[in-house]
Amino acid sequence: MRKIISAAFFLSCILFFGICEETESGFGVIRLNIEDAVKTALENNISIKSSALELEKLSAVKKYSWGSVSPSISAGGIYRTNFEENADSLSFSGTVSLGLSTNLYTTMKAARLNYENGLLSYGETLRSVELSVRKTFYALLYEKENIELQKRGLETNRVQYQTNQEKFRNGKISELDVMTSRVTYEQKKPIVESAEISYKNDLALFKQILGIEQNTEVELDGTLDDVLELKEIKLDSLPKVSEPAPKVRTAEKSLEIAKNSLLSSRFSAYGPSLSASYTYGITNAYSVTKNEKSWNNPEHSLSVGVNIPLDGYLPWSQGGLAVRSSKKSVEDAKLNLEVAKTSVQVEAENYLRKINQGIGQIFSLKENEKLAEQAHNMSLTAYNYGKTDILSLQNYSDSLLSARVSVKQQAYSILSSLLDFENLLGLPFGSSIK
Repeated sequence: MRKIISAAFFLSCILFFGICEETESGFGVIRLNIEDAVKTALENNISIKSSALELEKLSAVKKYSWGSVSPSISAGGIYRTNFEENADSLSFSGTVSLGLSTNLYTTMKAARLNYENGLLSYGETLRSVELSVRKTFYALLYEKENIELQKRGLETNRVQYQTNQEKFRNGKISELDVMTSRVTYEQKKPIVESAEISYKNDLALFKQILGIEQNTEVELDGTLDDVLELKEIKLDSLPKVSEPAPKVRTAEKSLEIAKNSLLSSRFSAYGPSLSASYTYGITNAYSVTKNEKSWNNPEHSLSVGVNIPLDGYLPWSQGGLAVRSSKKSVEDAKLNLEVAKTSVQVEAENYLRKINQGIGQIFSLKENEKLAEQAHNMSLTAYNYGKTDILSLQNYSDSLLSARVSVKQQAYSILSSLLDFENLLGLPFGSSIK
């Protein structure tokens, strides 16, 4: 039975997550690359599901926005008894009324614009989640590689401590050297432990974003090294997009909504409205004394009216004030649109400068890593021959570790800035480094 369950779980992992490996405990390990992680988040993330529900509401409002012109229908009946005349009557009536105003157009347009704005919000939610997934994924890769570097450094310190113990027993070094190497080794242990705890905490957050269970074991498939070979990025070399940047599209839609609101205010202040109603009624009367039963002639009535507001022509009226307020809103929306366009341009140029500066520094950092490794190896040889002290060796060892970490840190910094840059312009994520 256990084998059957394990096999089913294994198959489900393949279907939904790509590659799944079985551990000794019988539970699967989900291996995720960056694209697998994004796909999983888009399918399971709570924020996306909530945004989709809100979009459905707006869609329903848009679909039935014409409902204001739907006729109003009412029907009723009255039963009366006259005890003195011993007579009963039963009457029925029905009314159909219809109203039509010039605001119908703006009401329907407002519903459409709100839905389109909801589409933009939904798209922004999708991109926000994907951005968070990608940045967290690369952050975890950096943390993971940093842990490996720290462990390598810790192992080097452990071996050096053991070597120094042997040298001390052989009378080649002082006890102080042994104690110094031990102190260094013990000091590095908490650093590795702290890095591992941070990685586990961030991994838990990553699982939450993806919408998967916390007890699911996840292995990340990827590397930061792809960015180390990047060349200078220019705006004209980026993929072309058919639409403005998301921030600009949102500002444009806000301007459309403001203009429609102004038109609605004008219709309310100056536009006429029509109304019509039709009523039909009939009464059934019965008299015991006269032993008569009859239906009276049905009653019909039709009314048609028109209403033309005049308060809009009065500058102090509510209608006039509403029109002037809506005009100000339109002007504000125009200014916000210009600010958005300028802001996107400035931010894009700032990101490019930061990214290209980081790319330019990669070469120096890699060269520094090579030099630090050479210096460490020379210091180790010198120490083994008694030409230098243990503190100098440890300084060179720390410098080498710092140089290696700096390369990884720079790679992550560039990737993070690239993702923010692509998100700003509405570019497909990852397109700027292909």
